[in-house]
Amino acid sequence: MNKLAILILLFLGISNLKAQTNALSNSPYSLFGVGIPNTFSTGKTNALGGAGIALKSDNSLNSLNPASLGAMPVKHFYFDIGYKAQLFSLSEGAGSSNQSNSTFSNVALAFPVTQQSAVSLVLAPYSNVGYDITGIEQSIEGSTSFYTSDVTGNGSLNELDLNYGYSFFNKLRLGITGTYLFGKTEQTEYNTILDYFLDIQRENRYTGFRVGAGFQYDITDKISIGSNVKIPTSLEATQNSIVSQDYDDDITEETSVKNFELPLEMGFGTEFKFGESYAVYADYTRKLWSKTEQESSFNDYKDQDSFKTGLTFIPKPGGIYYWQNVEFRVGANYDTGYLNIAGNDVSSYSVNVGLGLPVSRSGSKLNLMYSYGKNGETSNGLIQENIHSLSINFSLDGIWFMKPKYN
Repeated sequence: MNKLAILILLFLGISNLKAQTNALSNSPYSLFGVGIPNTFSTGKTNALGGAGIALKSDNSLNSLNPASLGAMPVKHFYFDIGYKAQLFSLSEGAGSSNQSNSTFSNVALAFPVTQQSAVSLVLAPYSNVGYDITGIEQSIEGSTSFYTSDVTGNGSLNELDLNYGYSFFNKLRLGITGTYLFGKTEQTEYNTILDYFLDIQRENRYTGFRVGAGFQYDITDKISIGSNVKIPTSLEATQNSIVSQDYDDDITEETSVKNFELPLEMGFGTEFKFGESYAVYADYTRKLWSKTEQESSFNDYKDQDSFKTGLTFIPKPGGIYYWQNVEFRVGANYDTGYLNIAGNDVSSYSVNVGLGLPVSRSGSKLNLMYSYGKNGETSNGLIQENIHSLSINFSLDGIWFMKPKYN
């Protein structure tokens, strides 16, 4: 069996495992919609604050823009697998708590089709759900009494991307993306009503398709621009529920729920190179959540703006010493958020640092990233999340189909 077949089987095996694994977010904000959107990607972009729309896939896979595949060198094969761990410190008024989670963040492969084009498959979470809310008091209709509820939720929505990129005249690159979205979220509500117990388990399953496109253009050898777009789509939703009560048999039913709408997404990015050692990236992304016109009793969806920037530094590319070829990275981002709760926007920011450690002469790297971020704030009555994140990506670059010089 050749290397290509082995890696495809490995990809499919991890894909099957991933599809059955719940990726918890440990965030109370994941209660809304289909959860907290995933912010982790392939390769080095995690340490660049998530910037990279104009970054070419000339030495590693960049999944932020399908057009980047037009720069993939022939006879190469990329394989990228990522893992993340997060520590959440939640604050609300005088109370606080710490929670953590860890899971695979992505698995991806890419290979050239012609000298000017390449394809890639990328499996990653689109969003994650994980919350545990206790002691909710609600009034009993027609009575002055109250009952208490504890609510827990988990699950994830995954996306499988098939990307294709083509290069024109070695300056212009165009790409398209087809995405299959699938996954489920589960919510369990434990109710104590006087001396009785009532438990309600709800399982929501989502499926849908989405398409997108992108371009990159090299203005000079040192300056590039890029853009991407993802069209709106509707996720078909089905719900199964089980009602358990201590004074009667369980009740199982399938109920209809509204489809979940994903918005139009548009992004623009730039790349500036300074000499052989430095490169700066800056991205802006807008998601038109307000156009989805989704109704909710607890929150409003608002248009979301994201600003991302990153810097890379390699002391001496091609140097004879190991540390001369290590890539140092820093990044930052600010996100206005897409949720408005009780008149307050849930915004966030993060700062990132990382390393790209060479592991072979072919270009394979071990990408490490640490970030600190904040989501929400207690000053306007919301829950504040202080988030410490670690990610590790094995970005493998294989040079295949080359005839050996010696037998």
